[in-house]
Amino acid sequence: MRIPFILSITLLLQFSTQLGAGEKILTATPLSESHTGKVEKKWYYPFEISELKIKQTNDGSGIIKDVTCRGCDYQFVKITANTKVFVNGKKVNLLRARERAGQDAYIEFDRDTAEVKHISWSE
Repeated sequence: MRIPFILSITLLLQFSTQLGAGEKILTATPLSESHTGKVEKKWYYPFEISELKIKQTNDGSGIIKDVTCRGCDYQFVKITANTKVFVNGKKVNLLRARERAGQDAYIEFDRDTAEVKHISWSE
């Protein structure tokens, strides 16, 4: 009678230990960490463009004109090597963005640096 009781407690402890380890893996992975180790969350400003005015070089860097936001004093944002482009929710090559010139697109950019983080659209 004692052996099944001990066996069930052992199994319960193993299961709860594995569950706890799994929870550690799944909980809050920070987007980035500063040198102090604090978690830094960065929110990007969304902007929908009806006519994408984009200038892009062969290495992918460039600008998007006529982008404004409340409290911003610039008229364009910068495309960098860190900019990600998504078509129909799938990541594509950065140079695909210039194919979208003159059409509607959705961008997200950092208000502090005027750097574009994401360009996306649906086809």
